[in-house]
Amino acid sequence: MSKLVYYVAATLDGYIATQQHKLDWLENFALGDDATTYDDFYQTIGAVVMGSRTYDWIMSNAPDDWPYQDVPAFVMSNRNRSVPANLDITIVHGDAGAIAAKARQAAKSKNVWLVGGGKTAACFADAGELQQLFITTIPIFLGTGVPVLPVDRALEVVPRKQRTLQSGAMECVLDLPIVPVA
Repeated sequence: MSKLVYYVAATLDGYIATQQHKLDWLENFALGDDATTYDDFYQTIGAVVMGSRTYDWIMSNAPDDWPYQDVPAFVMSNRNRSVPANLDITIVHGDAGAIAAKARQAAKSKNVWLVGGGKTAACFADAGELQQLFITTIPIFLGTGVPVLPVDRALEVVPRKQRTLQSGAMECVLDLPIVPVA
């Protein structure tokens, strides 16, 4: 069965972007050859889900280079948005469980990547729909910014894989046990 995976880079103090939604702290950091490659991770993905701010950021910064050409994308938004006709993008809103079910079905037994942002991933975590975190922690402190996972309740996780890279970054894969949501 497909898992919902939040694959993300974060700072040591738990932010995925600056308060201005900038990623220069990440773009300027070289992970090194021993990091899990994006391509290896992406091969496990059959669909992506993202929030409207992440979608807007991608469309503003790379309007002609949609990075998810070969998988269906679901964008969470409470308002109508224009979507390029040549891309497999669906605007969704409502219940995280129903959105997760649509994304899993579209993924055809591959995993679903919660691309971002933190609030989107937290929405699925709070609903009990997030099964795995793959966090690459970059050795930098921002002090403030966009939180990695601003959940409404405590989440217990089970560490599956942890390693420190030569660059000083740390990769950590954590599973979230299925816990009924009250």
